[in-house]
Amino acid sequence: MDTALLILLVLLALAIIAAFWKGRWTLVWAGLKQTGRTLKAMWFRILLGMALGGFIQVLVPSASIAEWLGPASGLKGILIGSYVGLFLSGGPYVILPVVAAIYKAGAGAGPVIALLAGGLLSVQGLITWYIPFLGVRLSLAKYVVCLFVPPLVGLAGGAVFGLLNLS
Repeated sequence: MDTALLILLVLLALAIIAAFWKGRWTLVWAGLKQTGRTLKAMWFRILLGMALGGFIQVLVPSASIAEWLGPASGLKGILIGSYVGLFLSGGPYVILPVVAAIYKAGAGAGPVIALLAGGLLSVQGLITWYIPFLGVRLSLAKYVVCLFVPPLVGLAGGAVFGLLNLS
């Protein structure tokens, strides 16, 4: 059992205990029903995201990912990772399996962290959510500033990852 699974199991057990303590079996059952509703709404997206991640692993050669986004790619990899976010959309259920596949194929920590931060730059989000709700000026002001954030996050995240990996 890996650490992440163990942490999830402990957190779930604590949530069940807290629900039972607060509202007995009624609240535990309500939590389980909400889990079912969420799964019913998201299962297909999760499956598609995992399938896409799997196809990326078999279609994109690991050598290419290592060359463009690997630990030795430096600033080039961070910039590529930063601005791939322009084209990613679909929320965490789709994006995280894809990013995990890229990471497992040999991408470095800095480019992967920049790729995740690049989600701030989703063109789809800008057009379908930000501009309609916030107007053009505010949306473009946010977008222009966010152009500079992912590379900084990638550089800083890569450095922190290196520090955490020194043990």
